[in-house]
Amino acid sequence: MHRLLIVFMLLTGSSVLAQEKKFVLNGTLPISTKKYSVLLSWNNGSDGDEAKVVNGKFTIKGTISKPGIANLMLQEISTKNKTFNRLEFEQNSINLFIDTGVITVSTKTFLWDADVKGSSVVNEYQSYQQKIKPLLRLESKFGEVYDYYQKQNKKQAAVKVFELYTGMQVLYYDEQFAFVKENPSSFVSLYLTQEAVGNEMDAAKGEPMFVMLSPALQNSEEGMQLKERITIGKKTMVGVKAIDFSQPDINGKMISLSSFKGKYVLVDFWASWCGPCRAESPNLVRAYSKYKEKNFEIFGVSLDQSKDKWLKAVNDDQYTWTQVSEVKGWETAVVQEYGIEGIPFNILVDPNGYIVARNLRGEALEKKLKEIIK
Repeated sequence: MHRLLIVFMLLTGSSVLAQEKKFVLNGTLPISTKKYSVLLSWNNGSDGDEAKVVNGKFTIKGTISKPGIANLMLQEISTKNKTFNRLEFEQNSINLFIDTGVITVSTKTFLWDADVKGSSVVNEYQSYQQKIKPLLRLESKFGEVYDYYQKQNKKQAAVKVFELYTGMQVLYYDEQFAFVKENPSSFVSLYLTQEAVGNEMDAAKGEPMFVMLSPALQNSEEGMQLKERITIGKKTMVGVKAIDFSQPDINGKMISLSSFKGKYVLVDFWASWCGPCRAESPNLVRAYSKYKEKNFEIFGVSLDQSKDKWLKAVNDDQYTWTQVSEVKGWETAVVQEYGIEGIPFNILVDPNGYIVARNLRGEALEKKLKEIIK
């Protein structure tokens, strides 16, 4: 449930050189009798540094080649066998932009309430974080309730909480869109557009934001890369015709997407090693059992590299619909053609081959099928 902040590239204008530039991050936290350290990670997690908190103060120095997103986390020293606490973890973590020069982080309570100051891009992102703070708190509460139901083994209740969480993502998008509209020349706007496109290559969300960016950002190296991602994402947008493809089934027989013409088809990309994919199995089995006699099929596309593991998962999860795989993992041809960067991923195709929905999870699949299949 915790909202992962995924960064596909660091942000910069085309005029910024690749040379390393220095930054200094100074922090002020409440003084505590416990011993703490802070960990700052940046450059998509490939760079990081740690510092001890002494009398409520800490300093971290580093170098960057361009402004980018980072995560600062406070952790207690010597806490062996301590039980994970979601709320405590989220209270002691904050996302921020780092840029050259001096950055200050200060709080009288928890790190997630910290005031961050620095360059214009640092301050712009801090302003955005303040606007979405109520959503971040709500998200944290959803996570807490979700964990509770999971521990109580109340899976249906947990699913409903997850659906509420998923539904609130539109509120994040509204805030992202509003920020870009008001700040078309900000590096933060380019980052938020990247975030909207996300791992799912959501061109429907990303393109309206991208066209609002300043020409300088659109034509920057990162802007051009983002434009290409959006172009690829358009291949699986609602309303376009799904690209046909063929793969061998468990017996080696080639099966094509077009062979299902005349039916509603959920093209489900998954793998035996994908935990979230396997968690969706009961939802798929339930939907298939309910609608398989009503002009509905599932076309499973595995990204496994081991046929034995693929077939075992098919059997274990009771998949009775058509399954295909090239057993090539991410090198699978259709994955490259569709531009898929993360699984689970699915598209729902109508009887004429047009995409009518994407990434239906939980009870959303049955809800959509009930809506369109009469």
